[in-house]
Amino acid sequence: MAPDVHSLVGAYLLEAIRPAERADFEAHLAVCAECREEVDSLRAATAALAGTVAAAPPPSLRERVLRTASETPQLPPLISPAPRRRRRLMAAVAAAAAAVIGVGATVGILVRDDDPPAMTAAQVMSAPDASMHKKSTSDGELMVAMSPEMHMVAVDTAHLERPTGMTYQVWWHTEDGMESAGVLDEKMSLALPVEDGDLMVTMEPVGGSDKPSRRILFHMPAASL
Repeated sequence: MAPDVHSLVGAYLLEAIRPAERADFEAHLAVCAECREEVDSLRAATAALAGTVAAAPPPSLRERVLRTASETPQLPPLISPAPRRRRRLMAAVAAAAAAVIGVGATVGILVRDDDPPAMTAAQVMSAPDASMHKKSTSDGELMVAMSPEMHMVAVDTAHLERPTGMTYQVWWHTEDGMESAGVLDEKMSLALPVEDGDLMVTMEPVGGSDKPSRRILFHMPAASL
């Protein structure tokens, strides 16, 4: 990952990073307690900036948001005190919000009260009560986390290899049988509600399968997550 990965907190909260950057940053959140704390502390403030859409943003908006956030000075996390760094990160979020408002739309185009974003793996992994499981496989490291308070499970495949034509699929094995919980064709991670049964992760052909293959990378009862 890039040396300044800690500086992506503001852009991440504003949904202003590319899918590959998001996957890398969410994997970083799983191992960086400081970034998780700042994501949690700034999420409410970011949402408070939300409003209604006043005008359609131009195609150049994303680059302006990223540029504004990146130009806001931020101190390295291991050197600067947490309160000061948080103030600087909040300044980056506010500056990015100002860039959005400056083109005739509020931050509501990114965070809307009437259209809440889906739960992300990073939110589950950064929950205070989340328990983390790291599974070493022949394809790399798989990360699974569960938050009892959220009643959600997160699966992260960012550190797994992806052979050509293959992907990863998540399953719940319950009393009703085997049910697919999601296919990670383009995404590196996903969050899903906890079910009463066993969580499984398998390697499958792109597009997913109706039944899990024998290539099981992870298998654990929900009660043990």
